[in-house]
Amino acid sequence: MPTPLKTNEIDALFSGWDAPGTPGGALAVLRGGEVVHQRCFGLASLELGVPIRPQSRFHIASITKTFVAAASALLVERGKLGLDEDVRGIVPELKVDRPVPIRHLLGMTSGLRDSWELMQLSGVGTDQARTVDDYLDIAFNQRHFSFPVGERNVYTNINFILMGLVVERRSGRPFARFLADDVLGPLGMTATRLRDDPDDVAEDLTASYLPKSGGGWRRGVFTIGLGGAGSLISSVPDLVRWQGMFRAGGIGGVPIVRHMATPGKLADGRATNYGLGLGIRKYRGLDMWSHGGGLPGFRSIFAYLPGPDFGVVLLCNRDDADPLRRFTEIADVALADEFPEASPVKLGTERMKKVSVPGVSLASLDGRYIDRESAEVMTLKVRDAAIEADKNGHALVLRPAGGNRFVESWSNVDTIAEIEAGPNKAPVIRMDFGGQRCVFDPAPVYEPSAAALDACVGRYASDELATTFEVRRETGGLVLKLGPGFQRQALVPLEPLGPDRFVGTTQLWPGWRVVHAIRMIREGGRVAAMLVSSDRMKDVRLDRVG
Repeated sequence: MPTPLKTNEIDALFSGWDAPGTPGGALAVLRGGEVVHQRCFGLASLELGVPIRPQSRFHIASITKTFVAAASALLVERGKLGLDEDVRGIVPELKVDRPVPIRHLLGMTSGLRDSWELMQLSGVGTDQARTVDDYLDIAFNQRHFSFPVGERNVYTNINFILMGLVVERRSGRPFARFLADDVLGPLGMTATRLRDDPDDVAEDLTASYLPKSGGGWRRGVFTIGLGGAGSLISSVPDLVRWQGMFRAGGIGGVPIVRHMATPGKLADGRATNYGLGLGIRKYRGLDMWSHGGGLPGFRSIFAYLPGPDFGVVLLCNRDDADPLRRFTEIADVALADEFPEASPVKLGTERMKKVSVPGVSLASLDGRYIDRESAEVMTLKVRDAAIEADKNGHALVLRPAGGNRFVESWSNVDTIAEIEAGPNKAPVIRMDFGGQRCVFDPAPVYEPSAAALDACVGRYASDELATTFEVRRETGGLVLKLGPGFQRQALVPLEPLGPDRFVGTTQLWPGWRVVHAIRMIREGGRVAAMLVSSDRMKDVRLDRVG
C-alpha cells in the first residue's frame, strides 16, 4: 500500500519561504501519474510583490538537456540520426582531430572542453552578454580535448549546445521549431519554450534572486544564451506533463525513454550514472531518473522513481534553494517505509563508526590536498555520516563503503576514494572521478621565493582562446589577468601550492565559483607556458609570449 501523504510535513520543509519579501518556488508531488500535492511559496517579484502561482514560469536551466535528448532520440527512431555517428560529419566546423560519436555528446563523455569555462578563462564573465553562437565559435576554435573520447565522464554544456545544432540540421527545421512541433506540442506543454535572449519578454516569468551576505536579496543576472544546454523556461504544470512522457515511455507511441534511460559506458566498460541527457542512479535502493538545473538565482529539479511511480517537480527563484536535498527530504516523507534501504545519513553514520584505516586517523583528514599530476586541489572535512569534499569547486559527499573505501554515487559516474597512509605516515587519497584518476597528498606549507614568483611574470597567449593573458606581480603575490581589457572580475589572485603550482579562485556569484589549477611548464629552466584546468576543462595551454 502507498504511504499516506503527509502534506504538512512536506510543507514544513519550506518553512520561511512564505516570509514577507522572500522569493520561493513552485512544487508538485506526483504518485501514479497524478498530482497528490501542489504548493507555491514566496514571491515571483520582490519589487512588485507578485506571488508565485501555479502558472509561474522559471528558467529550468539544465533540465533543458532532457528535452534535447528526447528530440535526438526521436530523430534516432525516425532513422535520421545515428548514436554512433561522428558529430563532425554533421557539424564540420568542429575541428578536433578525432571522431566524437553522438552518444558521447549526449552521455557527457565526449572529452570536449566546456565552452562556459573556456569563456570564463578568456576573460568574459557571467555578467557579460553571450550568445549560443559565441559558445559555438569558441568550441569551433578548439583543437584539443580535455581527455580521450569515452575515457571519463565530465559534465560540459558544449555537448548539448552542439546537439541543438545537430537536431536543427538533421530535422531541417530551426531547433526551437522542432522542439515546439515534435516534442512540446504533442504533450500540450504550452508554457515551455526557449528563451536565449535575456531581454525577451515572457509572460509569468519569475525574477531570480541571490541571497546577500548581510541579509536580503539581490537580482540574479542572466545575460547568457545557452541553447540546448539550458535555455528553456517552463512551469510546474508543464513539467508534470513531461513526467507523464517518462511514464508513457515516449511521445506519440515512439519509444524514446528506452534510449534516454540506458546508462552510458566509459571506455573501460564501467557504467555511468548518466544516460542520454538523464541522470540514472538510485536513491535508498530505488531507481531514479532525474536532472537538476541552475542559473544565477534559478534552481530546479525534475525527479522520477519508476518503481513506486513517484515524482517531484520543484522550480525555484532563489539561489539557496538546494533542490536535490529538498527532493530527498520530500521522498523520505512521502515514501517513508517503502524504501528498501535506510537513509544515506543513517547508513553513513553507522558505517563511519566502523571505519578503520591503518596508520590514518579520520580526525586528522580535514584539510586541503593537491593532486600529484594535475595540481587540482581538493578539500576534505570529516562529518558524522560522510566525508565532505570539494574538488576544484565540485562538491562531493563521500560515504563509507567498507574498509578504506568511500563512494560518491550522485556524480555522473561513481567517485571512489581510497585512503591510505603514505611512506611518511601522511594520508594519501587515491581518487577516481569518473575516469580521472588522481593521487592527492596534503598540500604543503609553501613560501615561494621572490625569484620563483618573478620567473612566472609575463604575457601569455592561446590561439584556441584567441586572447592574451598576463601574470602580474602585485602586493601579496601573483595575479593572473584573464583576457584583455579592464575587468576586475578577470583578475585572479594566484595562491602558490608548491614549485610552479598555483590555484586561482573566481567567485562568479554567491554559491558558484570557478577554481583554476595552474601548472607552470619550464623549458631550459625558463617558464615557457602554463597549463590551466578547472572542473569541466582540462590542460588548456597558454604559451608565454613576453
